[in-house]
Amino acid sequence: MDAAPLDVRDMMCAQALALVAQAVERLAAGAAVAVYYNAEDVKRDLEVWAKEQGHGVREEGTNLLRIQRSA
Repeated sequence: MDAAPLDVRDMMCAQALALVAQAVERLAAGAAVAVYYNAEDVKRDLEVWAKEQGHGVREEGTNLLRIQRSA
């Protein structure tokens, strides 16, 4: 089951990353969370973090990332 969307707009990178990491940790394998952002540095950090953790990440629209927990 996917998680409720997260809104990290107007957050600093570290704060956004901490919130997303906690949400992804609670997900079952294969589940995903939609993350709304409005800063390119936050997007970049989330993409790098997700890939380093082995999670799937893709852009789903303007200022929206979908991060899927690895199996």
